Amino acid sequence: MYEEYYLPIPDPEKYLERLRLPRPAFPDLAALNALIYAHHIHIPFEDLDSSYFRKPVTLDIPSLYKKIITDRRGGYCYEMNALFTRLLLDLGYKARSVFCRIVRGRDFIPPCTHRGIIVELEDGLYFCDVGYGGPMPAGALLLQDGYEALLHGESFRVNRYDENWWALSRTTSAGEQENLLHFNTFPQTPVEFIAANLKACTDPESIFVQKILVNLRTETGSCSLTDHQLTIRDGETTKQLQIKDNRQLHEVLNQYFGIHI
Repeated sequence: MYEEYYLPIPDPEKYLERLRLPRPAFPDLAALNALIYAHHIHIPFEDLDSSYFRKPVTLDIPSLYKKIITDRRGGYCYEMNALFTRLLLDLGYKARSVFCRIVRGRDFIPPCTHRGIIVELEDGLYFCDVGYGGPMPAGALLLQDGYEALLHGESFRVNRYDENWWALSRTTSAGEQENLLHFNTFPQTPVEFIAANLKACTDPESIFVQKILVNLRTETGSCSLTDHQLTIRDGETTKQLQIKDNRQLHEVLNQYFGIHI
């Protein structure tokens, strides 16, 4: 029943083709950063299955591969970081999934509702994420207390939170430090995320059931869709479009996110 959660990517070359990248010659940091950035640019974060189609999300590798690579869709953290972790393993990286807490905008400790990735390289452990629906580094971050990196115009920092947890924050455009995630480095097997994913895609209280959420990084900004409002950020310019009906919604999904319905 659970064997398909551990299968290799059916065709890694097709996955890399979707990312518009050649197969890395060696599983190093430079190649990892290129893979993460390409994922942010070419594969959208989206929750259409749970919010629009009202159907459950499945996490086995064949289903994820068909949806994200063959059907050229996207997904949320339980999907995107699952498939990307498997790709990294197939490319020779030492990668594992971990639980995370989303602390952005919260003054309390929330439950673990996010899936992240830890990659082990020669110089240490790195945090990676291609499935967060908000600001997230388009590259890997070294797990070193106080480590800060400027990645594609955005500054992110990693700090030791306590004995078991790390904290990820970013510097906003106003120059303030904004907390994003807390995460640990304990390895989690793919099946450990089944229950959390089921709650995320079926619970009426889940934001992924309540709202259509789609976003994609661009080379100069981002495109994001929240229910029927499209926001396009291009450098210092921001434009918004109110979507009138489902026909226009489908057109927007195709034009700005490459999702054909």
